[in-house]
Amino acid sequence: MTDLPDLEFSYELRVPAAANAGEGWEKPAASAEGVNWDGTVHDLGRTVLAVWRQDCPKRYRGLPAYVEARNNLGAYAEIDDPTPADELVAALEAAIEASQMADLASDMRRQELMDSMRDSLKFGGYSRNNLAHRVRKVMSRPTALKVLKE
Repeated sequence: MTDLPDLEFSYELRVPAAANAGEGWEKPAASAEGVNWDGTVHDLGRTVLAVWRQDCPKRYRGLPAYVEARNNLGAYAEIDDPTPADELVAALEAAIEASQMADLASDMRRQELMDSMRDSLKFGGYSRNNLAHRVRKVMSRPTALKVLKE
């Protein structure tokens, strides 16, 4: 089983095309990877946006901006308001991020399961039926047989 990596954060701050010399929302006005952060993805986005609004170049002042923030374990948020969240919203955001990270972890584990099934078929001498039976508690037989055909 593969361990999950250490938590790392990244963000991209985007501004409209009018302020970005016609380049559109596609090119970030500011970005960073490997950010050391102790809070949630939502909190990071709000903090980046608040600092941006305070210190941005003149051509961006008064224009809308938003931050796409994420971590390497699957949490993601788009923030367009730097106002700190109240306690209930912060709890909701933490639950959203926990769900996003659980989804990614589940996808990673499922991929490991499928890879192990294929390895067992190829190198272990097990039959497709035997492997489908072994994984029956976590995968339907038709799905297991389909995975083993790929």
